[in-house]
Amino acid sequence: MHLVARYLFNFAVALASPIYYHSLMSIKEIKAKTSLHYHDNKFASNWDLNVYRGCGHHCIYCFAQYSHKYLETEQFFDDIFVKTNIAEALNADFSKRSWDGSPVNICGVTDGYQPLEAQYLLMPQIIRTFIRHRNPMIITTKSTLLLRDIDLLEELHKVASVYVQVSASAIDESIRAKIEPHAPPTSDRLHMLGELHKRGISGGVLMMPIIPHLTDNDENLDAIFRLAKENNAQTLHAQVLHLRGNTKKVFFDHMQNLFPEFVGKIKFLYNGSYVNQEYTTTFYQKISFLRKKYNLHNKIPPHECPKQNVQLSLIPEM
Repeated sequence: MHLVARYLFNFAVALASPIYYHSLMSIKEIKAKTSLHYHDNKFASNWDLNVYRGCGHHCIYCFAQYSHKYLETEQFFDDIFVKTNIAEALNADFSKRSWDGSPVNICGVTDGYQPLEAQYLLMPQIIRTFIRHRNPMIITTKSTLLLRDIDLLEELHKVASVYVQVSASAIDESIRAKIEPHAPPTSDRLHMLGELHKRGISGGVLMMPIIPHLTDNDENLDAIFRLAKENNAQTLHAQVLHLRGNTKKVFFDHMQNLFPEFVGKIKFLYNGSYVNQEYTTTFYQKISFLRKKYNLHNKIPPHECPKQNVQLSLIPEM
């Protein structure tokens, strides 16, 4: 079945019945004081917008689990906070005289197209706000739910730049379905870039995180590069798994249940939060070879923007 047709069918099914794991989740609707969060890291932009806090994709390696400590809960996958007024807050921020039209990365911490978005429909409101203000947008996602809004993204593309970054870590579904249980297959995500390309919308791949001994084999890496190239990806950024803070314990607890044969080997590589230098050197040599083979560069070219007025970020993001 064609990707868009398959997506529309699955979306209709999702709307016809409750999302199956709602009984495990606590959904809390909150009001955002501000929509935009400034940070010094320019990848992919200095400005982030997060529609949700917490994420229903339930990726065992998720780096963003630390963010829930500010919300007085550690249940990143089960306590989902929904910013029901996010579009209104964004419109207010874009309307400020201090706003200079910088590109904004949506889903820098948590995915705006996670399963709950099928019900809350906040992303269409956000995209319309970007259209109204002709503001450049970057979207980072691992969900084909984005295809629901492809017409709106095409409309935005006519008045401002749009770039979609698709997360990909494992082609093999026997692995992918265990480490990202509530996300769509990696191949579908990569083919989504091809559908966007047909509308003139550019995109790239975030091959991250790569898990040592599990998803770092030559077959998996080459398959992701190949599919990225076949679907007109402009960039591919690769990164080995980081295990900062609480992520490390959660990750190894899951790995002990899912892939116990790899736990000892992976732990051997991590004295702290990062994989050792010997592994890093060998891995990025592989990536360098694949970049040359498929002519895929590292990441989005930096946007040249006026000097930021960071007053918008002084109120902590909620």
